[in-house]
Amino acid sequence: MIRFQRVISASEALAWKHGELLDFNLSFSLKADFLLRPARFIKPDDSAALREAKQNLLAARRRVLVRHALGAVFIVIGAFIGSFSAVAIARDY
Repeated sequence: MIRFQRVISASEALAWKHGELLDFNLSFSLKADFLLRPARFIKPDDSAALREAKQNLLAARRRVLVRHALGAVFIVIGAFIGSFSAVAIARDY
């Protein structure tokens, strides 16, 4: 998440440098479009600077999704290991 937060900060700074506002962390619609509808993330009426900032975010999208998927897999594996360990320990007592 820290890597993606750095990408968000860089994209917001790029947009701000050109006088545009890109507030990715506070906009639910931007996050939903980013995750679920990447084709609608860049709007036709966005300025050139805003398009560049959003393209920067979209370039990091795949890595973000892969990292989240790996995190979910680790959580599931950890839950199973923890459950089986708890049952094994409880049987010993």
